[in-house]
Amino acid sequence: MTSPNASDRRGPLVYVGAYTPDMEGHGSGITVCRQDPETGSLGTPSAVIPAISPSYVARHPSGRFLYAVSERGGEGAVGAYSVQDERLVPLGEVSTLGAGPCHLAADPTGRFVVVANYGGGSVTVHPIADDGTLGEAATHVRLTGSGPVKDRQASSHAHQVTFAAGGEWLVVCDLGSDTVYHLSFDAEAGTIAEGPKVTLPPGTGPRHIAYGPNDLAWLVGELNTTVTPLRSDPRTGALTVAGKPFALSGGEGMPSGLVAAADGRFVYVANRGPDTVSVLAVDGAELALVEEVPVGAWPRDLALVGDVLYVANQRGNTVTGFRCDSGSGRLTALGVALSTGSPTSILA
Repeated sequence: MTSPNASDRRGPLVYVGAYTPDMEGHGSGITVCRQDPETGSLGTPSAVIPAISPSYVARHPSGRFLYAVSERGGEGAVGAYSVQDERLVPLGEVSTLGAGPCHLAADPTGRFVVVANYGGGSVTVHPIADDGTLGEAATHVRLTGSGPVKDRQASSHAHQVTFAAGGEWLVVCDLGSDTVYHLSFDAEAGTIAEGPKVTLPPGTGPRHIAYGPNDLAWLVGELNTTVTPLRSDPRTGALTVAGKPFALSGGEGMPSGLVAAADGRFVYVANRGPDTVSVLAVDGAELALVEEVPVGAWPRDLALVGDVLYVANQRGNTVTGFRCDSGSGRLTALGVALSTGSPTSILA
């Protein structure tokens, strides 16, 4: 599937995060490539920016800067990069004050980057300077809680941070305590205050949320292998459970990333273990399985870029591509879009 001239076709830039040898991975850093809209190939990488386990990447609202966590075993870090066409220029990094930072997001005003520390069970807020560089943490919030799965839920594990209601609320998935926090976020000061929270059934293990239209959101439970429908208040963004969880892959495996189609008709979920993507049709707040498609070894993340679904296969050292049918949601395999070491996240 890879075309030597793919980078000549001016599709969107795609950034691929990875695990490097310090986390028993085979990656080298952040891979920069450009999509060929016709074939779905990501072509020959434009650049590979050296970094220590940049397992998740996020962009600044202006598009001028990119940010990546450095998911180290000890105290982690978050790095800043200036986007220079198809290159990334490192701008330095700062400590996240916690172990294993695994997710991050820039607030919609572009003033702060928020990081989820999985190992540390905490969230940090870092100010962004005019030149894109990051300051030391302005806010550091430790989560508390536990769950019944002893080897995974002995304490809190922040697994995702994302913004709702235009940035007024910060949503945090805590895999360790079966809780999704809905925290008030002050975009002037970078501070966080308590807000409503959603408590899931014990052993759910909330990992990631994907938002769709019509005030619906979808929560993947890594530990009980489910997708739970949530509804957000159109005024405040506060979340409530909207229906019964949908069981994935017969209860086997460890679901990871998920994404909702732009029109909200389908949800795509990556399943590690079975090494598949589940295509789910949306009917109100209910989900139904359309098909389950083999994708590669240990799919950790996925992203929709136009009508192409990309899957980062961490243990397969590939990003595979699939054309999405807008009517049925079904996937047509395009093959290996990119060969790269231990890919963990995809950003277009």
